[in-house]
Amino acid sequence: MVKKLTKYKIIEPFTNNYDKRIYLREIADLLNKFHQTIKPYVELLVKENILKKEKRKNITDYSLNFKNKLIYDYIIIAEKEKLQEKLKQEMYLKILFEKFSVFSKKNIYVLFGSCVNKIKKGSDIDMLIIGKQNLSKVIKNFENSYQKKLHIVQISNINELNLTLLKEIYKKHIIFNNTETIINYLSDLHEKNKLV
Repeated sequence: MVKKLTKYKIIEPFTNNYDKRIYLREIADLLNKFHQTIKPYVELLVKENILKKEKRKNITDYSLNFKNKLIYDYIIIAEKEKLQEKLKQEMYLKILFEKFSVFSKKNIYVLFGSCVNKIKKGSDIDMLIIGKQNLSKVIKNFENSYQKKLHIVQISNINELNLTLLKEIYKKHIIFNNTETIINYLSDLHEKNKLV
């Protein structure tokens, strides 16, 4: 499957560490593209003041520019594109997304852990649910139908996240819904230097 390249796709490697500095070749490797292919997109983002470009000796690296508040919109769109791509690649995630989307007005769903990269046979799916709605029937139905264990962490409010779980989610996640809420929360913590 050919992955469509967009300027938001260039932002995706930064979504698990907002302070990350990445070289052009690293971005290309992470996106499985040639560096000549992605260079115009990266340079456009520098021109738009979304990415910062810093030269040190003969090496140039790129980082997110948080002085431009539009960066959060770019991160949100990058997260949504990542979700769409994963739903096309992973059957279990697509089914899970469809089953839980019925309840998305009352809850927020974020996948985290190893299932973000690839769902392996015999592995479980880690999911954070933010909300008070009881979804035990939906969870049990999915587990019984697809022989796939869900490891659910449910909290009623995003502020209840402990630091250990928060760091794990920040490093590896797929946001199912209410992306803005999650990104606003993470960006607020980032600006207050509470995320490492």
